[in-house]
This record gives sequence, structure tokens and C-alpha cells, in this order.
Amino acid sequence: MSGGSVELNRLASGQDMAKEWARTMGVDFPRHVARQDLRDALTRVPGAPELEAGDQGGFLEYRAAASGVSVIVVDDEEEERGRHAGHGDVWSVSRWASVPAR
Repeated sequence: MSGGSVELNRLASGQDMAKEWARTMGVDFPRHVARQDLRDALTRVPGAPELEAGDQGGFLEYRAAASGVSVIVVDDEEEERGRHAGHGDVWSVSRWASVPAR
């Protein structure tokens, strides 16, 4: 496996999925995760890398190149939080391969 992604946006579609994840993984997952909340949490982690922002057409991608982590955030100001992720909410968190695939 060269990478993977957790699509946090899917939790917004219904409370049942968030409850199921909490039950099976032993971790409470909110239906929506604001980028600012994630950023605030990272400031409390010693040595956490800075995330560099880039435009992804309706989304912003925050990358930490040294760790191979990418956070995709909804950047459409008309998107409202509800049964889907809204403006400023985390869409997904990914980890890509640190070495080129052959």
C-alpha cells in the first residue's frame, strides 16, 4: 500500500455513521471537523509540521511534505454545514507514499 485517505466528509451524512465509528474504534468522531479546530489541536503537538496551503478548485489542500500528510478542506463559501461538510470543514485526511512507486 502506498497511501490512504480517511474521508471525514462522510460522517456528516448522518449521526449513525459517527456513532458506529465511535463504537467500533473507541473514539468519538464529530459529524463535522472544522479546519480551525484541527489547526488548534496541531498547535498543541510538539514538533507538528507547518501545513502549506494550495488551491484545489473548490477545496484547499494543506500539506506537510515532510510527513506525507495532506488535509483537504472545503473552500466554497456557499457550502453550508449540514448533511455534508461546509465551508472551512475538513473533507479528508490523506497520507501518500514517501517513496516513488515503481
